[in-house]
Amino acid sequence: MKNINSKPKHKKSRKSYGDLKKTISLERNLLQSLLDNIPDAIYFKDDKNRIIRVNRFYAEGFKLSSKDIIGKTDFDFFPKDQAQKMFNDDTYILKTGKPIIGKIERTLLPNGTYNCVTTTKIPIKNKKNKVVGTMGVTRDITAYDNTERTNLDMIINSLKVLDKILETKDPYTFGHTRRVSIIAERIAKELSWETNRILELKMSAELHDIGKILIPLEILNKPGKLSDLEYKMVQEHVQQSYDMLKPYSFPSQLPEAIYQHHERLDGKGYPRGLLSDKILPEAKILAICDVLEAMISHRPYRQALGMDVTLKELKENAGFKYDKDIVDVVLRMISENNNKPFWLTSENLS
Repeated sequence: MKNINSKPKHKKSRKSYGDLKKTISLERNLLQSLLDNIPDAIYFKDDKNRIIRVNRFYAEGFKLSSKDIIGKTDFDFFPKDQAQKMFNDDTYILKTGKPIIGKIERTLLPNGTYNCVTTTKIPIKNKKNKVVGTMGVTRDITAYDNTERTNLDMIINSLKVLDKILETKDPYTFGHTRRVSIIAERIAKELSWETNRILELKMSAELHDIGKILIPLEILNKPGKLSDLEYKMVQEHVQQSYDMLKPYSFPSQLPEAIYQHHERLDGKGYPRGLLSDKILPEAKILAICDVLEAMISHRPYRQALGMDVTLKELKENAGFKYDKDIVDVVLRMISENNNKPFWLTSENLS
């Protein structure tokens, strides 16, 4: 006997399927409309890091339609080195399932200029909790970055004015800090440190001997050997520098790095006799830069010791007093500069 209910059920099933398709289409359009009204670049990629969806803001940034972007990768839109970093980030998320939150980057625009952005990327997972792609949100913070850079320039210029004032009291010390800053910056760049960390290191170098303004000139500029008491007074500049800077809103590592710049890996430095694992990387760099610049320079109490003596000090004490990895970087840079100080160019000292 024919089931009289079978036909109506079939019609109902067809209708339900049609309604489902309409619902899915409506939800997809609603999602795209929502994405298109967000003033940030939003993009989705598959497990091969190919772009599968973008919002209007992303497409307009390249003056392309979404159709011209889908299926392509970052290598089609960005310089190779920049695209490789983006590819590496996406691959990291695909492999680990961990997000990357608020990464600050500089990106090349189609007009040839760079902007500053902050990027967050998260994994996309299927029902089996397997990572099948990534979603990214990139926000342009160029205006904010420019404001911060202007404020930073004001701070740096203020430090330079302070240097000039203090230089009238003790020309050697504040020429020394400027040169130590140049050396420290070069080392940190060789170590691929992040930009803000390099900046903090430079500021630490500029200020690492600030406490010497409290030491009497007749001791700082004494031509002969210092007495034990006088030497102890000179050593106190570390504590005085720290005490001067600690109350103010400097980056957290800056005062401590200055406090530690006369510490040594073997615990025989001062003022606290810290061992290697207690010494900040910034302080380890400052220690080497300080010794390097001081030894090849004329001091009130002695002539310059020269590059050979200075390099011997670093080589013989690498791993004992000074961080070996940092010493190796310094030795390589000096060797590449024909065993001459790479920090004494007219460009660096201007």
